[in-house]
Amino acid sequence: MLRFLHAGDLHLGSPFAAFSKIEAARRRERQFTALSRLFDEALSRGAGIVLLAGDVFDTPEPDAAVAERFFSMLGDLPVPVVIAPGNHDYRRAGGIWDRAKLPSNVFVFAASSLSSFDFPALGLTVFGYAFTGENLASSPDIGRAEELPQNRVSVLLAHADVTSPLSPYAPLTSGQLEVSGYAYAALGHIHKRLPPRKYGKTMTAYSGFFAGRGFDEVGAGQALLIEIEGSHLGITPLETESDRFEIVRLDCTGAMTGEEIRRRVSGWSESCTFPPETAVRLVLDGNVGLSCKAEPAALLSAGARFALFEVADETMPLFDAAYLEKDPTLRGAFYRAMLPRLSSPDEKTRLVAAAALRVGFAALSGKEV
Repeated sequence: MLRFLHAGDLHLGSPFAAFSKIEAARRRERQFTALSRLFDEALSRGAGIVLLAGDVFDTPEPDAAVAERFFSMLGDLPVPVVIAPGNHDYRRAGGIWDRAKLPSNVFVFAASSLSSFDFPALGLTVFGYAFTGENLASSPDIGRAEELPQNRVSVLLAHADVTSPLSPYAPLTSGQLEVSGYAYAALGHIHKRLPPRKYGKTMTAYSGFFAGRGFDEVGAGQALLIEIEGSHLGITPLETESDRFEIVRLDCTGAMTGEEIRRRVSGWSESCTFPPETAVRLVLDGNVGLSCKAEPAALLSAGARFALFEVADETMPLFDAAYLEKDPTLRGAFYRAMLPRLSSPDEKTRLVAAAALRVGFAALSGKEV
C-alpha cells in the first residue's frame, strides 16, 4: 500500500498586509508550526512521501530566512519530498530553486515540460513540471497511459487550472486527463475546496489552501492524505492548525435602535470561542427599523481581542411596503423610485439601495444624516 501527503499553496512568507507588522510576523511563525504538525500527522499515518503542488512560497524570491527554514524542515523528514513550483514561486535562472542547497531527499521539477522522478522503493513515479514564469498559457503534454511505466504507480504533480481552458495558469483539460492514465493527479493553484473528480482512470484533487490569507479563505486550511492499493484510492482531508479567517452572520432582525444592535453584538462577543489569533468579519443582517443605524465603526471594540476584526452592515430597513407604495408624500415617491433597485437580483445593488433608503428616510424626517 502506498500512502503520501498531497499539500500545496502554503504561501510561506506571505506579507499579511491587513495586520500589524508584529501580528503578521506572528502569523508567519505560526504557519511553520502548523506545517511541522501537518508533516508529523502525515508521517504518523504512514505517509511514505510528500508531494507539494506549488506556491510553497508567496514570491519567487522569498526571504532568505524563510527559505532556509523551510528547506531545513524538509531535510529533517525521513521521506522524499517532491515539489512542482507554481506561479507564485516560479522557477527562474539564478532564483531560489537554483541557489538553495536542497537536502538530498528533496526533488524539484526544473522545466515547464514534463519530467519525472522515480522512487523504486515505493513503487512510485512522480511526473510533473514547473512554472518558469508568472504565467503558463498552456499546460505541457502530460503524456498518455501507454507511455507510463508498467511496474509503478504513476502520479501527476502539477500546479494547474482544470476549471478554465482560457486560464493563464497552466489550463489542464479533461481530455488530457482522461487519456493520461495516472492513478492520481495531485493539483495545486485552486484554493477552493473542490470535490475530487475522476477523468478516465485518473482521480484528480486540489489540496486546497494551507492557511487562510483573507476572508475569501475562511475556516481551517487543509491537505490530503492519499492511499493507493491496487484499484483502491482513498482521499482523507487533514485539517491544518493554521490561523483562520472566519465570517460570522449576526441576525439583527427587529432591532429598532443602534443601541439594540450594540447589545446583540456584545452578546455575540461574550459567547464567541474563536482563539485570539483569528481574523473575524462580523456581518450584521436581518430587517431593522428605518431609523436604526448600526454604526460599524462604533462596534469594533467588541472584537478587540481578535487579531483582526471587521463589521459589515448588511441589514435591511423594515418598512410597510404596501403603505409606502401608495404613500402620496415625498417619502412614498422616494420609496417607489428605489423599489427597482431594492428588488434587484444583484445583492450589492440591493444593499446600496437599502442604505440609500435609510439615509433618505432619515433626511426626509429631518434627522441628522
